[in-house]
Amino acid sequence: MEKGTNSQLSSGSTYEVFLNFRGADTRHGFTDFLYHGMVGAGILVFRDSESLHVSEEIGAELLQAIENSKIYIPIFSANYASSCWCLRELAYMVECTSKSNGTKEILPIFLDVEPADVKLKTNLYKQTLSKRQKMLCIEAESWQKALIAVGKIKGWNLKKDESQVDLIQLVIEAVLVKLNVRYKNVTEHLVGVDDRVEAIIKMLDVEYDGVKFLAIHGMGGVGKTTITKVVFNRLSSRFQGCNFLSDVRESSERHGLVHLQKQLLSKFLDCCYVDQISEVDHGIDMIKRVLHNKKVLIVLDDVDKNKQLKNLAEKGNWFGSGSRIIITTRYKSVLMIDGEATSESPIKCVNVLTYEVYEMEFHHALKLFSRHAFRRDSPPDDYVSLSEKVVSTLGKLPLALEVTGSTLSGRSKEFWVDTLKKLEKAPFIEVQKTLMITYERLDDVQRQVFLDITCFFVNEDKTYPCYMWEDCEYHPYNAIEILCLTSLIKIKDDNTIWMHDQVRDLGRAIVREENFKEPHKRSRVWNHQEALSILEQKKGTKKIEALSLGSRGVIITPGEVANLRHLRFLDGNEMFLVGDFNNLLSNLRWLSWRWCPFEFVATNFHLVNLIILDLSHSYVSEKWIGWNQIRVASKLKVLDLSNCNDLMRTPDLSMLVSLERLILEGCCNLIEIDPSIGKLKLLTALNLNGCHALEGLPYEIGCLDALMEILMPCSSYAFKLPETIGNLKSLLTLDVSHSRIRMLPDSIGGLVKLRRLNLSKCSKIKQLPDSVGQLQSLVELDLSSTSLGHLPNSIGYLKQLTVLRMSHIIGITKLPRAIGLVEKLEELEASGCHHLTGEIPEEIGRLSHLRILDLSFTRISRIPITVYYLSNLQTLNLESCYKLNELPQLPPSLRCLRWAFDTLKFFGNRTYMPEGDSAYHSSIVPLHEVEELAFGKTRRFWPQLLSSSLREFEVGNLSITSQTSSLREFEVGNLSITSQTDCSLLSNLSTLRLQSCSISVFPEEEKVEKFERFFFSDQVEMMQLQKEQRELFLWQTKRLRHLEMRTCEFSSRALRLSHMKILEEVNLFRCSLLVEIWGLEELGSLGFLSIVDCSSMERMSNLSKLRKLRKLRVGECPKLRSVEGLNHLESLQKLWIHDCCSLESLTDTSNLRLECSTIEHCERLPNRNSYCRCHDNGDSVFTDPAHARYF
Repeated sequence: MEKGTNSQLSSGSTYEVFLNFRGADTRHGFTDFLYHGMVGAGILVFRDSESLHVSEEIGAELLQAIENSKIYIPIFSANYASSCWCLRELAYMVECTSKSNGTKEILPIFLDVEPADVKLKTNLYKQTLSKRQKMLCIEAESWQKALIAVGKIKGWNLKKDESQVDLIQLVIEAVLVKLNVRYKNVTEHLVGVDDRVEAIIKMLDVEYDGVKFLAIHGMGGVGKTTITKVVFNRLSSRFQGCNFLSDVRESSERHGLVHLQKQLLSKFLDCCYVDQISEVDHGIDMIKRVLHNKKVLIVLDDVDKNKQLKNLAEKGNWFGSGSRIIITTRYKSVLMIDGEATSESPIKCVNVLTYEVYEMEFHHALKLFSRHAFRRDSPPDDYVSLSEKVVSTLGKLPLALEVTGSTLSGRSKEFWVDTLKKLEKAPFIEVQKTLMITYERLDDVQRQVFLDITCFFVNEDKTYPCYMWEDCEYHPYNAIEILCLTSLIKIKDDNTIWMHDQVRDLGRAIVREENFKEPHKRSRVWNHQEALSILEQKKGTKKIEALSLGSRGVIITPGEVANLRHLRFLDGNEMFLVGDFNNLLSNLRWLSWRWCPFEFVATNFHLVNLIILDLSHSYVSEKWIGWNQIRVASKLKVLDLSNCNDLMRTPDLSMLVSLERLILEGCCNLIEIDPSIGKLKLLTALNLNGCHALEGLPYEIGCLDALMEILMPCSSYAFKLPETIGNLKSLLTLDVSHSRIRMLPDSIGGLVKLRRLNLSKCSKIKQLPDSVGQLQSLVELDLSSTSLGHLPNSIGYLKQLTVLRMSHIIGITKLPRAIGLVEKLEELEASGCHHLTGEIPEEIGRLSHLRILDLSFTRISRIPITVYYLSNLQTLNLESCYKLNELPQLPPSLRCLRWAFDTLKFFGNRTYMPEGDSAYHSSIVPLHEVEELAFGKTRRFWPQLLSSSLREFEVGNLSITSQTSSLREFEVGNLSITSQTDCSLLSNLSTLRLQSCSISVFPEEEKVEKFERFFFSDQVEMMQLQKEQRELFLWQTKRLRHLEMRTCEFSSRALRLSHMKILEEVNLFRCSLLVEIWGLEELGSLGFLSIVDCSSMERMSNLSKLRKLRKLRVGECPKLRSVEGLNHLESLQKLWIHDCCSLESLTDTSNLRLECSTIEHCERLPNRNSYCRCHDNGDSVFTDPAHARYF
């Protein structure tokens, strides 16, 4: 449903904005633009109609609309005061605002009047009101007070703004800020951030052209990052580029400053250029070079050292005019930034602004706490006192409120009282001590898991540590659930563990307190330097359970680890083990030994309790001596050999009888898997992704009874699956896509638990075995881009199949009748099966669960009438089915229909197939609730019907009817539109594309005023009209944003664009009769303008007012003599003028900061070479591929 209302009120409706205006003055102009701009921005806005003004008093419906609105926008025009109705609404708006306790607001717009007029300090309104006062004494007095009150409110005065477009944009942005529009990536429990966000946005002042730095600082857990995310989301659309760099402190410690520089530039450069940065100074130079002329918004989140700013954003002249750099930090001491203007750049910069985030206000804190403790905005009556005491004790810090509220949720009052007593003993300022209360509620094993995470596993996948914790009897799955419920951690979508940095610091502080001065007496040592020092000084003790060395090239001897009797976790890179390790490290569960050297000189290295071994990126091969000692690790469950490029054959793994996960991803030289893999009876996951040289799987693979998942390589060799693969009774997923496998073995039917089979892009597969029908658990089958000649009838036995993808299979000529037996099928995709011909089998009507049927780009000629019985069908795609000339009655459930004809003709509200077409059909196709409709000769774009209002669509004798059509995008090819055409269906379009169409009618302005895009292409013919009809209906479209006309022929010599105030893109190609363009100077929002191959083009409007124009191309216009106003295009980045042989003059553009400027093949233009700043002139404009990228 459109998020706007035009005099259609329903009981209890709530609006965000109420527009108050005098219809005769502004309804069809400014107010209309503003209304549709707000609707387009997703704002629920009410605009009344004079038809409701049936009495002297405001009706109950309008009163309700005013009462339920949050923001009132009166639009004061010259004759506003002559409308009693406007004044009554205004007085009631003032009354509602005064009683709202600040929840409602009036935002006035002074249109062709001054605030002094509204405050009755001039005669404009004063005289009119005096006449009213004689007749309506009491009411006129309230009108007078309302006008004076609203006239004092700061609003917008059109006379002080450049254009209506700019003013409307300002109003919409202000309304969005007032309504606090948020993005999804911010927590749903936002409380108390509105005022802070608005204060920060005001400080940033995005209209100011200089560069600004703003530091948002405060203690950990106070909400700095959350507030910054909201600000970032609000402002990001106002900048050329944006980047939110999260966790700067953590990334700096773990990966270094070069990694951060690469992250910063990744949003502005291709990875191939970013990856070239090898050291910090190079990164600084790249940042300056890439960003110095871009208006960017950059957030550096959680900065803790000055060197991070020094190497990421030291000076304002690193960035383009208008840029904003936001820093969040706990430490004001890091804010030593040179923000002053320098001689290196004309940019005027300011010193770093600071905004401190304090704890929440009490009522906001109580609301946030209640949402976590009670899942509501306020506590129950019997918990009010307790809740207020808890909130007061916690110090009103968001993180503490969330964690403690989650802990207390669902607990008894006794538990609450006990918790409160503990909280009262800890100072509220110390968040760590507050969070300690939650930590103390964990049992011993939950604490162990929590401390392991804080020290080693933040932002790491939880799969591997769970194996270790399980062997230590820490019950990891229970522990993780408890930690999630108490808000100490979150498991992200990618299965990694997220933890707030304050919670992480709490855990590390707990470990430090085990012995503050002597790290070797702590249970966990995550600091690399401390860990190395312990080993070098042989200070290891039985207290230590986990060490992270980090550094590469460390030599470890038996004496250094002799006392580490309880060490269960060791993480290091390129370690050299030297000596006899007999009976040492016997308790080790986790060994990360990345970049392990090929040389192995340790003896008796028997890790009998090892659970996880990570040898990724190592130099080991199948001949590595270390395998002989690793094999004794009979408890090993995870072996990670990813990216071991020297590995050509897997070693003998038969002794690793407990192995559950074998990761060989990226072993690009791996040719063969050792048959010993068949001994791994507990193996559940085998990852071969990226093993491009692998030729097949061994016969023994069939012995892996527990195997549930195989990730296969995209092999460049003929890949073979052994017959024994059918023995994998536990296999759930088999993905062999993009491989050169030639056939599936007949035994494939033995995979009784297989749920997903992906054969896409297996171009060598020509047939499926009949046994595929035995895959009784199969849910998804992807056969796309294979070489199949037919589907076996046995496919009908796949009773659990819900998704069948078979697009781009050239050999398929028909669907089997057995398709109707796949009872649970929901998606059937057969797009691009070019030899799929004839009739779709009638049995398809049995698929009562089918939601999506895609037969596009096929040669089918008939859809059976049984398709009506597809009661859940929502999408039917028949695009480019050129053999299909008629449709049967379609099911009422349909939401999206796509169909292509060669030629359609509109006559009134009927559409006919060509008279010579023998396939003429008049069956009616009701599309109740249709949301998307496309028909025509098009292959790229399809229309969007955003709301359900289309009621009838008749193919052959085509009838389209609509009450309040919400069709937004419409494309049709080879269409003849006559003067009898009823375009009411198109009245709300945002996109219209007509290809190869003949147009001989020009609808009235009001029928198309809501267009946002209108595309003509491929010989669109504009017929001759009478003089008063020469302005095409297109030129009156007020909502147009993107205009493209290709190969257009129309009789009018001039193209008028002045009515399309919010146009953002104009692309004219091969409009051979077009002589001039009018109204360009009024397109204040235009960002892209391309005029190419318009052979009659002689002149265009002055471009000097197009302050937002970023790209301009003018080419192959042989009669064009001048392009004026270029020197005023302050936003212009790319300029390309070519093959304009009559062009005699251009304005000097040396004052502009162009990224690319090329003028070529314009023989009459003097000094044309001086304009070129990025490319050399060539023989042809088409020889430089860079231009295609720019335009």
